[in-house]
Amino acid sequence: MKKILKWLSLILILSVLLTAVFACSKTDNNTDEQTSTQSEGGDSGNEQESSKKEPIKLIVWGGVPAENGPQELVDAWNKAHPDIQVEYVRFVNDDTGNTKLDTALLAGEQIDAYFSYSVPNMTKRIEGGMAEDLSSYGVDDFVKDNIGEEGVFKYKGKLFSIPTTKEPAYMMINKSAFEEAGIEVPTEWTIDEFREIAKKLTKNVNGKIRYGAYNAPDVARMVLEDNYWYKNEGSESNFDDPSFKLSVQLYYDMMYTDNSTFPYSEVLARKLQAYPQDVFLNQEVAMMVSSPWMLRYVNNTAEYPHEWITTFAPLPVPEKGKDYYNTGSLNNWIMMNSKSQYKQETWEFMKYWATEGAATYLLKAGKIPAWKNADPEVVAKGILGDNAEKLFDVDAFKRVALDPNIKYVVDTVTVAAPEIQQILKEELDKLYLKEQTVDQYIENVKKRADEAIKNAAQ
Repeated sequence: MKKILKWLSLILILSVLLTAVFACSKTDNNTDEQTSTQSEGGDSGNEQESSKKEPIKLIVWGGVPAENGPQELVDAWNKAHPDIQVEYVRFVNDDTGNTKLDTALLAGEQIDAYFSYSVPNMTKRIEGGMAEDLSSYGVDDFVKDNIGEEGVFKYKGKLFSIPTTKEPAYMMINKSAFEEAGIEVPTEWTIDEFREIAKKLTKNVNGKIRYGAYNAPDVARMVLEDNYWYKNEGSESNFDDPSFKLSVQLYYDMMYTDNSTFPYSEVLARKLQAYPQDVFLNQEVAMMVSSPWMLRYVNNTAEYPHEWITTFAPLPVPEKGKDYYNTGSLNNWIMMNSKSQYKQETWEFMKYWATEGAATYLLKAGKIPAWKNADPEVVAKGILGDNAEKLFDVDAFKRVALDPNIKYVVDTVTVAAPEIQQILKEELDKLYLKEQTVDQYIENVKKRADEAIKNAAQ
């Protein structure tokens, strides 16, 4: 009996040892395989081993719905690059969506490249260590050769992103509404003329008010141009400049004195801040300050059936004959996550998106490529679609949106920019809901922004 127990114990010990050896061997093999898969393209010199490697997988987050071009762009890249496969993940470009992106970046999820759509969000990601300095990848020469240097955002003199689109601001107009009112669509106009026309366009249509305008131009941005939030090289906010009061007063008066703009309470209730296309395409407003990306919704006649023509006018300006900046910018900045394991591969994909990719596949998303080599005729046709003549005033689009002389703003001072953006949102909500006066708004924004700048400098 003792012998039997002794042999049983011996067998048990050998079994445990063999299991441990097998487990170690398996772990080592897995480690080797993982290391091989995650290599940034180093050549081992072993043809047979290389042929067994899994393709590198990149993950890219962007705000444009995949079906509006990004998926086709990614599919084209994947077909041409079997060794570098890309997955596109869409986030909604609003406060919730941007928070989701930031959370994922901070949590260390695999995100190799992503898009930012505002300078404050871009600044926050750079300062938070979530963006790669692209200097060592030859980004300066790439941008100079393919996009140009005017309007390109740099953080402290360095490029952390590549702009992929031009997003001019203009007035998007329901042509039928102007024709019914006997108003000629302007090729140039002043803020005062815009306000009068908005009043004339406001009327009762089928028992509902159709407002003359959805919103009003940012007059301060036109007048003050780059870095308009700041003075004294970013050591103080600029919100006491008279242009800011003029800008918010215009919208406030159109809303509450003229009753010619869409109610701000409805903007908040229906969450229209980021995507307000419904009010235009449902004919709740006759015109709105807009950019080309919204034209993809005009083209979507299945969801927004309509028979009237969308036309375009340049932004109204304070005074005719004076030169003003457009309130739009180069935009849709693609950025590399500083924690990406595949930085060189990500850089190659970023270059593709910013050039041939955008110029071929993103047009139907309403994206005017920032790429110098994009053909304006191809761009117009791609953005306006197959039914262009039935839906758009094509000549007006080319004249207004593709004007080569548009002067874009570009901010270079970004002190406390994310904090100031939030302050403006909070104080504008109170102003346009009549919870404070215009003077109180200016006073509060100025005070809070100065405090944010001071805190950022400490």
